[in-house]
Amino acid sequence: MMALLTSACSSVDDSVSAAIGNAVREKHAQEIRIAALTDFEWEKVYLFGPYAPRAHICEVLGVEARQCERIVPFESMDDGVMSLAFVSGTQVVRYARHSRLNGDFTPVANRQPILASEAVFKVVPSGLAQDGRPWVKLVPKAI
Repeated sequence: MMALLTSACSSVDDSVSAAIGNAVREKHAQEIRIAALTDFEWEKVYLFGPYAPRAHICEVLGVEARQCERIVPFESMDDGVMSLAFVSGTQVVRYARHSRLNGDFTPVANRQPILASEAVFKVVPSGLAQDGRPWVKLVPKAI
């Protein structure tokens, strides 16, 4: 039975993406631990790729349709943007917009959610983006 998730915070957050981007651009970065890059408590994270429909995200998170727009305040309408939903207990504590230029989690892992203790990703340089900036893939690390 899917648990209904509620939201403690409904604002869109880009600071998580910026922190991930700063970490992957550090000299000799080989892996990132998302829990070390956040300043709030969470137990698990869901990753949603570009163009994931809000209705699908809310279904995965177990959010009622009447609460969906408040808890999931945006949909990715761009190849370069994905979403991260941080959950603690039954609450979405942060819903973050993530620029793939700050680290590309695609293809999104099939096994979701990812526990905070397991949200560790290898940093894999993958050439250049169209604008010439370095492109970095973030690959789940087996723990």
